[in-house]
Amino acid sequence: MFARITSSFFAALTAFSVVTSPAVLAAPNNQAILWKVEKENTPHSWLLATIPATTAQLAEFNPSTQKALSEAKYIGTEFHNDINSVVEMAQNMLDDKPSLEQKIGKDAFAKLVPLLEARGYPSSVTAKLKPWAAIMMLLSPRPAKEIIPMDDRLLKYTMENSRKYFAVETVEQQLAPYKAIPADKQIPVLNALIKNESKLEQNFSKIIAAYQQQDLEKVKQLLQDETIAMEPKEREWYKQWRLQTISQRNKVIVERLKIPFEKGDSFVGIGAAQLPGKDGLLAQLRAAGYRVSPVTKASK
Repeated sequence: MFARITSSFFAALTAFSVVTSPAVLAAPNNQAILWKVEKENTPHSWLLATIPATTAQLAEFNPSTQKALSEAKYIGTEFHNDINSVVEMAQNMLDDKPSLEQKIGKDAFAKLVPLLEARGYPSSVTAKLKPWAAIMMLLSPRPAKEIIPMDDRLLKYTMENSRKYFAVETVEQQLAPYKAIPADKQIPVLNALIKNESKLEQNFSKIIAAYQQQDLEKVKQLLQDETIAMEPKEREWYKQWRLQTISQRNKVIVERLKIPFEKGDSFVGIGAAQLPGKDGLLAQLRAAGYRVSPVTKASK
């Protein structure tokens, strides 16, 4: 579960503060990033596991994904990246006046500023972030410069090819897990993330490698390894928060996915961590009567 922050949101937040059907192969349950979703008497659809892009190659869609996109009539992402949504997100994440330094202390704030600058946020924005919002930022990898994120790439494809676009979640649903972090946990968690950000970046590199191997189960396991950034007394709580967040979000997402999948001809990109496991979207879609099959891994 990475924070779903897109490239246009970086700018908006700063301003606010100042194909033929792909072949399907037999494969292990979670050994794919693109999945074909089928139901009797309904055109098939696709579900793509997405991830924050850290290289140009990773940001690009492979041939199987491109072919699926070419067939789709409806294309969706987790979050509707329009100006109203990004303004609403900024309003939720920022305090009216700079106060984060007072909340976490001068030393911690001084260490946080360059970490968020590396993620595209100037110090003027960092100063106004609510603690849970700063946590959200640090739980996403440092973005590659001048790389179009996967969600933005899907939206761009939709506009350039006159497809119908939809979003799976609202702004409130995107932010809810972070806003729900108990007040007495926010500062300790944020301080731990600041202190151990380099460990998180190392773990992100492993997650990217697992994604490139199309191993979603490994991606999920590595996300649990983020507890290395926590103090020992916080690790079990943090791990449970992560797992509960994924499970709770999936209950909402799977119901919303039924709408485009009942129409068929739909292509949806969802964060990779949401797909695998007994509570994952793949299992829940199968329980709802869909046939979900891995699409052939294709090299670029």
